Amino acid sequence: MNPDNGEVIWWCAGKGDVPSAAFSNGLAYTDEGRGNVGVCVDVSGTGDVTKTNLKWKTGTPINGFGSPLIVGEHIYRVSASLRCWELATGKEVWAERLGGDFNPSPFATPDGRIYFAGSGPSWVIKAGAKFELLGKSDLGETSSASAAVSDGCIFLKGQRNVFCVGKK
Repeated sequence: MNPDNGEVIWWCAGKGDVPSAAFSNGLAYTDEGRGNVGVCVDVSGTGDVTKTNLKWKTGTPINGFGSPLIVGEHIYRVSASLRCWELATGKEVWAERLGGDFNPSPFATPDGRIYFAGSGPSWVIKAGAKFELLGKSDLGETSSASAAVSDGCIFLKGQRNVFCVGKK
């Protein structure tokens, strides 16, 4: 949509009502999070770009309510597994089962760390073409709330508590 006047510039037919889209390098990725495939669209078109600008679809259905995340040339998405695809081609680079249930949306830091952080099971990985787990934790209060980040601290909402993770 044009932010100045709200006019629709382009659209791509698809299912979806849960996660947000991720955008980088002229490409937008989204999926519905309820068991259908994800799609990546070139955003340079106008009108209905369903047949003209669709770049690729995931080969695997995606289940999960957290949003996708693009870091560099890769897109990351938690479903039954954490998956990494090449943004330009949709080629799956790797998939890893982390264990546990995860719905919050991830975030990345400038140093290439990706945080899949919640008040239950959480993981930190290094962005890139090779899966590298940097750390994991579990605060014991599973929640679907996404983390908030401010002033070097990660705030996590649990079932009963709000946690602040950071340096003193």
